[in-house]
Amino acid sequence: MGLLGKKSEADLPNQPPQARAETTETDTTKLSQNTTQVVDLSEKPVGIELEKPAHDADAELQLDSKRPLPVLESAENDGRQLDSDENALDIDLEDNGSGSSEATAGANGGEPLALMDLEHGLVGWESVDDPANPRNFPRWKKFYIMIMMGIISTLSPLASSMVAPGIAATMAELHESSQIIGSFMVTIYVLGYAIGPLFLGPLSEVYGRYPVVILATWFFCAWLLGGALAPSMPSLIVMRLFAGIGGSAVMTIAPAMVADLFPVEKRAFTMSLITMAQSVGPAVGPICGGFIAEYLGWRWAYWLLLIVAGATNAGLTVYMPETYAPVVLQKKANRLRKTLGRQDLYPLLNRKMSTKDVLLRSIIRPIKLLTISVIASLLSFYTATMYGILYLMFTTIPTVFGGVYGWNTSISGLAYAPFGIGMVLGLMLIMATNDRTIAKLTKQNNNVYEPEMRLPHCVYYATCVPISLFWYGWSTQEQVHWSCPIIGLLLFGIGMIGIFIPVVTYLVDAFTPFAASAVAANRTAMSIMGAFLPLAGSPLYASLDYGVGNTVLGVIALVMTPLPIIFYKFGGTIRRRWPVDL
Repeated sequence: MGLLGKKSEADLPNQPPQARAETTETDTTKLSQNTTQVVDLSEKPVGIELEKPAHDADAELQLDSKRPLPVLESAENDGRQLDSDENALDIDLEDNGSGSSEATAGANGGEPLALMDLEHGLVGWESVDDPANPRNFPRWKKFYIMIMMGIISTLSPLASSMVAPGIAATMAELHESSQIIGSFMVTIYVLGYAIGPLFLGPLSEVYGRYPVVILATWFFCAWLLGGALAPSMPSLIVMRLFAGIGGSAVMTIAPAMVADLFPVEKRAFTMSLITMAQSVGPAVGPICGGFIAEYLGWRWAYWLLLIVAGATNAGLTVYMPETYAPVVLQKKANRLRKTLGRQDLYPLLNRKMSTKDVLLRSIIRPIKLLTISVIASLLSFYTATMYGILYLMFTTIPTVFGGVYGWNTSISGLAYAPFGIGMVLGLMLIMATNDRTIAKLTKQNNNVYEPEMRLPHCVYYATCVPISLFWYGWSTQEQVHWSCPIIGLLLFGIGMIGIFIPVVTYLVDAFTPFAASAVAANRTAMSIMGAFLPLAGSPLYASLDYGVGNTVLGVIALVMTPLPIIFYKFGGTIRRRWPVDL
């Protein structure tokens, strides 16, 4: 059968396939040199334990047949055995609501790996090295997928801010006089980011990443075309709302696809690049948008986005393999039912519920994370506040640098450059320190990895945000040389990326099987704040001026700065004491 050797039928009398698969018999597994130690997952380990080489190459490890080992659905509920060797640890798993499985922890990054057991009607991977497993895709294929997703992940937020420098030109052509409506035209796109993830992320966990990403991105392109042809301000606002909904898919699903393709110990680098692409887009957009609005006209921002997004999505449509393992196994089970004529075959990793129930539960999951999970709700509120402040600054920079320093539209766009430069610098710092920090903390924790180990350095970056707001506000208020507020914006970019990357990666690690829902919850909170907080920008500065107004924002950021360190110290305890049923 699967992993532990064949069981006699006498030992499994009159049991259905799933029940028999949950029954484990004492067996002996010989492990070659450098194999992992067996960890009793039923004792609820607190994290992901890194393997240690066995001292005896011929050691025989026996599994207790009386205590089946549970499939771990989420690191919020438990830890996962992590393997850093090529060899695998064979363990038998009981059903835990997501399918029965015989699994191996090892080549799958230490997470349970479901192997084929046709004898009992269970469809899984052919072997640890099964090329159909997304974790085993060739490196070129993984990076092709990530590069294409990175491009779309840049274009989607680019569309949110690229039109900001052209607000005045857009309002003039469409006969709109209200500055608040002009700002709302920009931020309504981000409101689409709040709506889309609530159903697009969960849908990708039911039907797979491919159909949701492809269809949603074509939907995004269609409404970009509408924006380019919009005859009035109300129609443009509607076009941007629907474009935001379509563009939100890649923002939610791309981080989840990193978890699909890479084990936890190899996830940081790629996750940093994806988060960087999603964060730099809003900063780069206005730089391009300023020159486009002045020399080509504001409508050309939509045309150029449509051309690049359409070409990229065409490449994904032609060649993008499915990366979500449960859907891959579901398709494999469907093929085997037809070819073998066996209707009893059941794909491992799938829940034993109807599609309707799975879909309903999946759509509710992000809302549950935002309302029930202390970790997801507070961290999402934190990142949402920072995101709202970011877009508030995006919508007011043309006014600030145009009014205070007399910059024209194209030059005002360059004022957004420090955001992007700061994010790149922050990313370089994170990439230089993150993996070493995690390795050090894991070693100190008896080789047990905890998702909270993503957070300790986050607090240092977080302090950059209030400092940058005080700096930017008062240097503008006193009309100091333009280079001074520019430096303040640079610090803001460093702080933002230093908050976003650790928090998003932490949520993916803490809720790995439901990574898309976790990212969707975070993205929804961020987008609601990003859509409405900027509307307060003009009244805030009109009432309090730039110095006091930015001081208010800085104090808010300062009060929230300790949150990452609080969750670093107590997040694991919170996860285990108050698990969330997803």
